[in-house]
Amino acid sequence: MHVYGTSSCQRHTENLAISTLDRAQMEPESNAPHVLIFPLPVQGHVNSMLNLAQLLSLSGLNITFLNTDHNHNRLILHTDILDRFACFPGFQFKIIPDGLPADHPRAGYRSMEVFDSIKLVTEPLFKEMMSSGQLNSATGQSVTCIIADGSLSFPIDVGNELGIPVIHFRTISACSFWAYFCIQDMIEAGELPIRENEDMDCIIRSVPGMENFIRIRDLPSFCQVRNIADPNLQQVKNMTRQSSRAHALILNTFEDLEGPVLSHICKKCPKTYTIGPLHAILKSKLESKTTLLQSLSPNSLFEVDKSCMVWLDAQPLKSVIYVSFGSITVMTKDELMEFWYGLVNSKKRFLWAIRPNLVTQKDGEDQIPLELIEGTNDRGYMVGWVPQEEVLAH
Repeated sequence: MHVYGTSSCQRHTENLAISTLDRAQMEPESNAPHVLIFPLPVQGHVNSMLNLAQLLSLSGLNITFLNTDHNHNRLILHTDILDRFACFPGFQFKIIPDGLPADHPRAGYRSMEVFDSIKLVTEPLFKEMMSSGQLNSATGQSVTCIIADGSLSFPIDVGNELGIPVIHFRTISACSFWAYFCIQDMIEAGELPIRENEDMDCIIRSVPGMENFIRIRDLPSFCQVRNIADPNLQQVKNMTRQSSRAHALILNTFEDLEGPVLSHICKKCPKTYTIGPLHAILKSKLESKTTLLQSLSPNSLFEVDKSCMVWLDAQPLKSVIYVSFGSITVMTKDELMEFWYGLVNSKKRFLWAIRPNLVTQKDGEDQIPLELIEGTNDRGYMVGWVPQEEVLAH
């Protein structure tokens, strides 16, 4: 496994590779570490952490992947996930409730309800499952390390109580993580909250390493609020700072891409491991194992429509705009139409992933202007969900 790190983190990166990956390859499976991987129940987080789980399984570690029951059922419905991981005798899936009803959208403005329910239902259940041995390996081996999503802080408390090291894994870029980490600094500098009639091109000076170029408009929407007590702002601010309490931090990036910012992160999280890009490393590992090539299938929580790949094949090189708003964004019909007109009027080819619950639509809002239909037929392709890594690599 190729592992990269900044100069200040390099020693810890090498230690991770030697003590966890290489050692596991030299030991019998029964003596290999048993790692519990626990993602936030969102598409991008689950996908990245499944890639990490597969890499660690390929290196001989025993892995338990703890998913919410809702997302595990969606993975089984839309992927061949069970067959793909069956080749790893030390791998197993375990499930835990997220506390929400099956028909809860888990998207849009209601996505933050996932965190509330996790705190109320999942957190105490996780502690009970860890203490009782319900998360032991298939052979009864207890958990020796937890790799928890960096958006979840309670596994750190459970790990400390049980004497189990907890590593945080963040699926966002190092720059995003560092900007989130510095929200408190932006508040103390008076740069947040945003004032009325604020110049959106104003430079933010309180994010070290980005003080010369990051603007207010570059900050995510939960930062662009008028009220400092905004619950989303406070949630992200408090959540991100918890990573400094973890035993270590894993980022899906590499030094040449984000080196300057990584040097600042390492001052707060000294044991920072940069082991990305995970999907590329996994692909290179699997190329030498022809029997595992099917493992490159998407880890999708939605039904994938691969017809878009045939359409892409028929387009000129580097001619297509790819549009996706992810798995939890929700927009109004007016917002959808604004983007749609922009794409059609650009006169460029475009591939647009519009998942079924992307738009909040009222009765009578299903009429689409003829010019949009014609413009899309000429140069566009719309699909419910795409095999995103294949599309981005096309």
